[in-house]
Amino acid sequence: MSEETCILVCGIGETASAVARRLFAEDRAVAIHQAAPPRTLRRKMAFSDAWFDGAASLDGVEARRADLSSEFLLGLRARQFIPLLTQRFADVVERWPWDVIVTARGEDGSPGDYLADLADLTIGLGGGFVAGEDCDIAIETQGPDPGAIIRAGRVPSRRQGKSDGDLADQHEVRAPSSGLFQTTKIIGAFVEGGDALGTVGESVVLAPVSGRIRGLVRRGQAVAAASVIAEIATSNATRVAGVSDRDQLISRGVAFAVEMEVSGWAVASFEDWR
Repeated sequence: MSEETCILVCGIGETASAVARRLFAEDRAVAIHQAAPPRTLRRKMAFSDAWFDGAASLDGVEARRADLSSEFLLGLRARQFIPLLTQRFADVVERWPWDVIVTARGEDGSPGDYLADLADLTIGLGGGFVAGEDCDIAIETQGPDPGAIIRAGRVPSRRQGKSDGDLADQHEVRAPSSGLFQTTKIIGAFVEGGDALGTVGESVVLAPVSGRIRGLVRRGQAVAAASVIAEIATSNATRVAGVSDRDQLISRGVAFAVEMEVSGWAVASFEDWR
């Protein structure tokens, strides 16, 4: 694998966006794939709005929707932005000789289980992946060591809990019914408990607590009854934009794994020291 490594990151949520941004910042040729409209809540912490608006920025790096081959090649080769591909995953894999594919289980339109034969290096993010079987390397995304590189064995499936720091003051707001969500609020705005966040059909959605809007469904997006449509953080210290501390660790782990493969570094073993 050469320095001109071409990397496909599947997904456009927080973690996938952080990974793509980190690799781009290290001057890798990176593209993002997302076939279906994303339902990302924390849109200021991801590239997800690029799917709808054509472009979005995350901590100084821009992703642009690349529906034309010329736009894709401009982004991949000139490194001016990260191209976003929205075609079927199978078409995207056939379209370009990807050296590395990074994905999380369950991303729409991407392989959920088996990656190993799709690129020279395949990286699975999070629980359920088996390193050495359905992907070459897996990266821990939850638990006490996010970003840890796993070269053999299954990544444990963990439930992200209140102890994860950046979620300690999160309050979810759920849709009272199915319908289109309409709002005039924006992410980062402060609200008081009882303020109207928007409407779903004829139902008014109220803020359960006072705080800052961290996540919010896009205006006009269809939502299902009881689905999470907003998040409110009661602490002023909680990040509402940019890459979170946890995703920085995860993206660093992915970047290090790619660098090891590109540079041909051997994995150290205590057995070698005998």
